[in-house]
Amino acid sequence: MRFKALDRLYLRCRYDRFIPGALHKDGRRYLPQIVVTPLDAGTDTAAGTRLWLVDRHHRVDPTLVGQIINVRLLCALSSIRMQVPPLRAGFIPSPTETATAPLSEPVIYGQVADVLTWEVQREHLPFETLYTELVIRLSERATIGLRTTLSAPRIVDLIGCAELLAGHRIEIQRSRVDILALETDCTEPVPATGLY
Repeated sequence: MRFKALDRLYLRCRYDRFIPGALHKDGRRYLPQIVVTPLDAGTDTAAGTRLWLVDRHHRVDPTLVGQIINVRLLCALSSIRMQVPPLRAGFIPSPTETATAPLSEPVIYGQVADVLTWEVQREHLPFETLYTELVIRLSERATIGLRTTLSAPRIVDLIGCAELLAGHRIEIQRSRVDILALETDCTEPVPATGLY
């Protein structure tokens, strides 16, 4: 399923490393990976923070290592909740990671820029399920996507509100971060939204 706002996702990075992945019998590589250093990715993203990303859709050109690129990222299978003060923005290590190694499951703090889908189901089950697609702003120049499904007796107890709206500050954990596109043209700024 295509993310509804792919053109609105923009994270400028330095492309540091390509890890080819295991070779399949058909000659293709299985789950190639890359390491990138995000640029302008929120005030709480420490200088030199690196992300370890899996190229599940084979979007990455290994010859671009060393260049400044734009990646369009989608967080999937994530847990989300409202932020509690102090409010933060950017990528930080999860409790199981260290800041010196590339982050494979970072905790991500940002502001909801747009709610593309918000569907809560309550029928036929003893619990609620939520399917949502969001655009998350990390800084004035960085946005990522989020697509997830959550289940709980009450969604409001899980995320801290009945429905997320543009402007809400959230925390994202346990994400699988997918690369939806990688481009070398990094000159197009993210449109200002008045958020932040």
